[in-house]
Amino acid sequence: MATEAQKRELTDKVSRLVQDRFGGDYLKAFAHYDANGDGRIDRAELGRLLEDAGIGNWVTRGAWADGIIAALDANKDGTISGPEFEAVLNS
Repeated sequence: MATEAQKRELTDKVSRLVQDRFGGDYLKAFAHYDANGDGRIDRAELGRLLEDAGIGNWVTRGAWADGIIAALDANKDGTISGPEFEAVLNS
């Protein structure tokens, strides 16, 4: 389970990435990282987002992605939907 500091780091860095690269448009950011266009971000796609946001390193990024998906994946399909992505980052 992530600590409050880790949650804050994640939210801050991803929010900064979305603001800087996508003008604050979470849907545009989501579409960019949804490389296969299926409307969901899987572990590999999330890893690219985390890398671009400067979260973790090549050793720890997979653990970050697994933890994020476990926390956000309400229907347990192993992915994050657009509304889940936006809701968490806007909270």
